[in-house]
Amino acid sequence: MTIWQNVPFEDEAAIKEWANKNNIKYSVIKCYENEPLYADDLLIVLGGSMSAYDDIDFIKKEIEFLENHIKEGKKVFGICLGAQLIAKALKAEVYSSKTREIGWREIEVFPHILTSNLKPKQMVFHWHGDTFDLPKNTIRLASNDAFINQAFATKNGFVVGTQFHFETNGGSLKSILKEDSEYLNFDSPYIQNIEEIKEGKKYIKETNRALFDLLDVWKNL
Repeated sequence: MTIWQNVPFEDEAAIKEWANKNNIKYSVIKCYENEPLYADDLLIVLGGSMSAYDDIDFIKKEIEFLENHIKEGKKVFGICLGAQLIAKALKAEVYSSKTREIGWREIEVFPHILTSNLKPKQMVFHWHGDTFDLPKNTIRLASNDAFINQAFATKNGFVVGTQFHFETNGGSLKSILKEDSEYLNFDSPYIQNIEEIKEGKKYIKETNRALFDLLDVWKNL
C-alpha cells in the first residue's frame, strides 16, 4: 500500500492501526516535498490545506497520475483533498462551496458494497470548504445538510473519495487544531468551536471502526 501525504500535519492517523492489524506494509510519499509519485496495489491520498484547483506543481502531478491510475483499473481511496483530487482526475468540477464544515457532524450513508457494514447515520470529522460535482459514472455514498456530495465511489468500489475524515484520531486531531486553527475563523453554521471539537474525541473509536469496515471491504474487492 502507498499513502500520499500532502501536508506535514495530516498523516495517516488511524490508517496506520488498520494496516498493522492486517499486516499490510505501506510507504508514505511526501508529495509536498516533491517526492516521486508511485503507487502499490492500494493507494490512499490524504488531505491538505490547499485546493485541487490551485496552481501547485505537485498537485497537478498528482491529478495527472490519478487520471492514468484510475484508467488502468487500480484502487485509490481519497480523503478530503484526496477525494477532490480524484474528482478532478475524473473530470468533475471542484470549487469553493462558499461555506465551511468543521467539527464532528453526522452524515447519511447510502447503500453500496463499500458501506455494507456502516450504519445509516454516521458521525464523522469534517475540515473542508471546497466541494465537487459528483463525478461521472460514480455513486453518491454519503450526504448531509451542509454538503450533498460527502462521499462517492465507482460502482465496483475500486475508486472512492470521502470529504470527511474517517481516519482522525487523538494525535491527528491535536495536530490539525495546532497547525490549521485559523481555518476556524469563518462565518458558517457548520463550524464547531475548539472546545466542541475537542469534546468530540468520544466519537473517534466509532469513526475509526467505520473506516476499518470500509477499508476491509475495499482491499478485498
